[in-house]
Formats: sequence, structure tokens, C-alpha cells
Amino acid sequence: MIANWAAVEGDLSRDHHVTAPQLARMSTRRFLALISTLTEQARFPRLWRATPRQVDSPEEIARITGIPAQ
Repeated sequence: MIANWAAVEGDLSRDHHVTAPQLARMSTRRFLALISTLTEQARFPRLWRATPRQVDSPEEIARITGIPAQ
């Protein structure tokens, strides 16, 4: 989700009129409720489906998270 944060923020702004400060204060329950009701035009669900779910390689984890492999 972090890798696609711009899409998350943009979708929530467009679909639910959520501002960045509101998003920063939002509860997890509310966040998940809004994410689950995004419209068909939302970018995040498409990006989420394209994101690998099982990653074993430290290099791939580093690429996805932006945190260097150790």
C-alpha cells in the first residue's frame, strides 16, 4: 500500500473528498471502510491487484518498500 500511496490519497480525495490532514488523523477502521468503497475509476485497486503478494527475495522486498536490503 505504501508503494501506491499517491494513488490511495488521490482516490480518497476524489471519491470521498478526504484531505491529507483528515487522512493523517483517520482511524484504521474508517480508512479501510473508505478504501473498500472506492469507485471503478479508482487507481489504487488496480495497482493493489498487480502487487506481488509473496515476496521472498530481500532485493525484491527492498525494491517494493524502498528500504535497502541488509
